Parts: sequence; C-alpha cells; structure tokens
Amino acid sequence: MSDHQTAQPDVTAFSGAVVQCLHPDGSPAEVLLEERIELPTPAGVLVPQYESEDPRRQRVQPVELHPGGGLKAVSLQEKAVIETPSGAMAAERVTFHPGGELRRVFPLDGKISAYWSVENETALAGPQRMETPIGVVTARIISVHFFPSGVLRSVTLWPGERVTIATPQGPARVSVGFSFHESGALRSFEPDAPFEAKTPVGTVLAFETDPEGGMAADLNSLQFDESGNVTALTTATDKVVVTCNAVAEAGPDAWPACCPDCARWAAATGKSVRQPGRLALGPGFRESLCGTTPTDLVPLRMGFTDDAVSLDGHVFSRAGHGFSVLRGLMPVARTTYSC
Repeated sequence: MSDHQTAQPDVTAFSGAVVQCLHPDGSPAEVLLEERIELPTPAGVLVPQYESEDPRRQRVQPVELHPGGGLKAVSLQEKAVIETPSGAMAAERVTFHPGGELRRVFPLDGKISAYWSVENETALAGPQRMETPIGVVTARIISVHFFPSGVLRSVTLWPGERVTIATPQGPARVSVGFSFHESGALRSFEPDAPFEAKTPVGTVLAFETDPEGGMAADLNSLQFDESGNVTALTTATDKVVVTCNAVAEAGPDAWPACCPDCARWAAATGKSVRQPGRLALGPGFRESLCGTTPTDLVPLRMGFTDDAVSLDGHVFSRAGHGFSVLRGLMPVARTTYSC
C-alpha cells in the first residue's frame, strides 16, 4: 500500500448517511451526508460537504463511490490543505482511483450561476506550489492529476494562467496545461504562442487556436514520446508539402494509383492537384457557427511514427515520400466566440 493509499471507509455506516443511487451491481454510487463526519481517506481525514452556506455551492454534493464501495470523489465542506505526492495543496474536491490512491485534486469547487460568476471564482484562485518531474511550478490551477503510482500525470491551469516550463526542446510558455508519462518524462503541453518544434519533417510552428482545455490537460496539442521526440502537434500557420517518390518512376499519369497512400488521400478527399504527386496540406477554414468572424481557422493536425507521417488523419509512409515545411503562411490568433 502506497503512502497515498489507505483502507477504504464504509461511508454508508456513518450516522446521517443517505444512499441516493446505486451502481448496476447494487453497491452504493452516491451517498448524501446530513451531518458533519470526519472521513479517513488516502488524502487524510476529510470533512465531506453536508450543508450549503454560500452562493458558490447551491446544493450539497454527495460522496461518490466506485462499484464495490471504494471512494471515488469527495467535495469538502470547507477548503483544506491535504498532502499529495506533489506536496501540500489546498483542496475543495478530491477524487480517487479504484484502488484507493489519490487521483485528482481541485483547489476550488464553486458552481458558476447567476449568483456566482467566473470572476467571483477567479478571485479565490490563489497560486499552488507543486513539485513536478520538471521542477517546482507555482500557478493558479483547476486541478492536478496523479497516476495510481503517485507520479504526477497532468496539471490543468486556471483560464488565463500562463507558466514557463522546461521541455525537451527548450523553455516554453504554456497555457491550458501540461502532462507527463508515468516515467516522469514530459508527455505534452499547450503552447501559449507558436513554438518552433523540431519534427521528422522539419521545424514546425506548433500552435492550437482553439485548445480543448476544460477540466483536464492530460493530453495537449504538442506531444512527445518518453525520449523527447515529437509524436504529434497542431499548427495554425504552416503547410507540409508531400512529394510522392513513385511518380518519378511511374510518371505523373500513373498518380495517384501508383501510390497506395496517395490513392487513399485522393479517394477520401475527392480533391485534384495541379502537380501530380505533390500535395500541399495545411490549415483550412470552416464557417463559424458562433465566432466573431465569418469563418474559423482549422489547424493542421500532424502525427509522427518511425515509419509514417499523418496529416489530418491521412497517413503517408516516410520511405515513399519526401516532406518539406512552408513556414508562417497564416496569421495566428486564438479563436474567440460571441456565444
């Protein structure tokens, strides 16, 4: 049993515990507490929420359980400092893995409503000091996520928060968050500005105009393997020119049938090209449904393996194609919405 795991308490045995719903196997899924209890957990002794006293929390959150009874999530009556594998942290909500290990820590657990705004909640979001595999980081955060082993999995930053972290390709300014492999190697981060990433096809400006942050930054747009090689990124500015080697031997009239990868691209897109065997793939545009401009930019998503390059899901073998990068062809701006 690790330092951040302990025997699972039977929440239903406490006075004032009311089972609200069940899992399909018949075990309790949610338990509402009607009076104050001190609950022993892998994060220490916690007092689950049992009454709502301010506009931030319009209702009492039940204690959530995994099938079989192990703790899944606890919202606290009041903010408390708990011990985590990354050091002491303030918490209003904590979650646990099925084995009992600490999973996520949320410093704040307010509910945005007509009575409590994002600005109100942001005013309460103080900085947290965290020990990470790449050094100490201090920032306002939404949550931290741990593997069952206790290794830090990800840090999700508060909206608008920015930090500078060490990466396999030098310091980077980060928004949204960053994540790790269980070995401790950096797995991904969200660049706050176009970042010059060295890839198997050349240097590409990595930048996502509409990052999918939310409640977890477990996997961000610029990704690395455990050796520090780029495995995936998103670019809002650059194009990649793919040159088919088979055309040189088969002739332009034989393209795309002479190359399985190019034939799949042609069949999937239905597009024609000016020069057979030469594709220039990059960001595009789509109609904006809720933006401040008529169209939204759609970045190019790239992936890399030892054998192939993926461009927006279209796979081209590295042995059968040449690749070059056309840099900085598009202006860069975050996507903004009016609704």
